[in-house]
Amino acid sequence: MKTMTAVEAKNSFGRLLEATHREPVSVTKNNREIAAMFSMEDVRALADDFLAEPLQAEVVAGKLNVVEALMEQLAINKRLAASRNAIAEGRGVVADADYFAGLRNRALARTS
Repeated sequence: MKTMTAVEAKNSFGRLLEATHREPVSVTKNNREIAAMFSMEDVRALADDFLAEPLQAEVVAGKLNVVEALMEQLAINKRLAASRNAIAEGRGVVADADYFAGLRNRALARTS
């Protein structure tokens, strides 16, 4: 992966864009990585392998752009990980008939 400083990226933005067509570019500031630039071709390839089918369908339908869909997938994955951790720690909920009956009763109580 090519690396550029933030100053280099700012002063030669066109060169940065050209470099992303060949490979991802890491941008550093004060010797810390602060950003990465990818070609849209690379982003689309990542999306093809990473997005769940419903989000892929929204991209194809034009409801979301690829970057929005990737960010949404990341948020979903974080929620799934948090839920899995809760279950592993015994904080999960058993979704049995009693659970759904309670949900139904609460919903009916709100509409009455």
